[in-house]
Amino acid sequence: MSHQALSADTEVVLLLCGRFGGERQEPFQPLSARDYGEFAKWLNVRSLRPADLLTEAGKAQLQALHEAKLEKKRVEFLLERGTAMALALERWSRGGLWVISRGDAEFPKRLKRHLKHAAPPLLYGAGKKELLDMGGLAIIGSRDATEDTLEFTREVAARCAQEGMGVVSGGARGVDAAAMQGSTEAGGYTIGVLAADLLKTSVSRQNRLGLQEGRLVLVSPFYPEAGFNAGNAMGRNKYIYALSDRALVIDSALGSGGTWEGALEALTQQWVPLYVRTPGNGQGNAALVDKGGVAFTFVPGQGKSLLDYFERTAPGVNKVSELAPPQQSLLSIDASSDDATLPNAIAASGSDATPVVDTSAEVPERPSDVPDGATNEASAPLVPTSAVEPEADNLAETAASVPIDSTLSTLDMYEDFLKKLSLALHGGPLSEEEIAKRLVLEKGQAKVWLKRAVEVGQVEKLKKPVRYAQGRQPSLLD
Repeated sequence: MSHQALSADTEVVLLLCGRFGGERQEPFQPLSARDYGEFAKWLNVRSLRPADLLTEAGKAQLQALHEAKLEKKRVEFLLERGTAMALALERWSRGGLWVISRGDAEFPKRLKRHLKHAAPPLLYGAGKKELLDMGGLAIIGSRDATEDTLEFTREVAARCAQEGMGVVSGGARGVDAAAMQGSTEAGGYTIGVLAADLLKTSVSRQNRLGLQEGRLVLVSPFYPEAGFNAGNAMGRNKYIYALSDRALVIDSALGSGGTWEGALEALTQQWVPLYVRTPGNGQGNAALVDKGGVAFTFVPGQGKSLLDYFERTAPGVNKVSELAPPQQSLLSIDASSDDATLPNAIAASGSDATPVVDTSAEVPERPSDVPDGATNEASAPLVPTSAVEPEADNLAETAASVPIDSTLSTLDMYEDFLKKLSLALHGGPLSEEEIAKRLVLEKGQAKVWLKRAVEVGQVEKLKKPVRYAQGRQPSLLD
């Protein structure tokens, strides 16, 4: 990996925020995620991108940097770390690592959508970047688990692989390692979100095959050569949840520990539905259910569908609507309903998540990854890539804005399909079979309408595995 392998913006963000080793002896420390958030706002006010700081005109703007509560000398010093960065990139390249920043098209859309301004400025990783947007089941639990618990974890992860669901794990020993093992050995796709030792882990024998076959991606927001740090271990929890469609806590202590704290944060933020093994071996399991978690009573190995189980037990699911005839299931939701009724509408359409409606969010005029509505600081990458994704998707608005001939509006079911599909996809990408089942459609009809929606850009077709996601909103950069 070299400078040329990075987008111009990522190169600058890496200079400002990255660690290359030996920073303790330096007069200035790299920008923290919070520092960079303030700096990104400052850049936006001046219609600058990070890459502009590589030019003389951009550097001249640093005279007014006090507004971002950052020292001009600190930023200038960090921007001059090109040699240290080049040496670090060479080390990381030997381990097969890559680096992306929030402005890159490959940056996971889920992190932007769920975390918004709290999304990390940089992600380091190994393996196929495309897997970062596959979603799946986050499996969380203790490092010190019994063998029975680890076997249960492996069986659930293997069941995910058999049904085409990805597995998201923290990569630590115990439950995390069992989840990754169960998924990869069953031929599934796995995301490992690491808090430490990314470079070392990327070249380990146990991960080599999954990385080579494109079934495993390892990712971390932290320095790739960092050792274990309790703060980083706690901090990476939100990334595990934010990269998934739903989460399962295998076992949790009561009142303390990373699993407990991460689960409480997930319940508070409502990123994804949170399931808790019931009964489990953790003293905190029952308490998490009392706080809003969903009891997970699925028993692997009995030939039953895990996907079906999640659909039947999704938070907010209206059991009566599951028995409604197809016409009522598809047409009974009024897309013009106000925000207060949206969660119930989503539940009625069979979605696996009840979202929190952010009425303050607006589609930005240009792709955004900075807080408080600021526009994106990203420039076009130096390597060919697809367009940058916006921070928030709203297929419902796109579908609702499509003009419909008044003579056909009561006959063409496709427009109703789009409105209900937007609700079903709110919790994340779904397969063709899942969409057909949730909208109570024949698979052939769902296939025809999905193809039509993809062709006009209202739905995005993901690959490996094939799934459908909300379409991208246009921006001034398109």
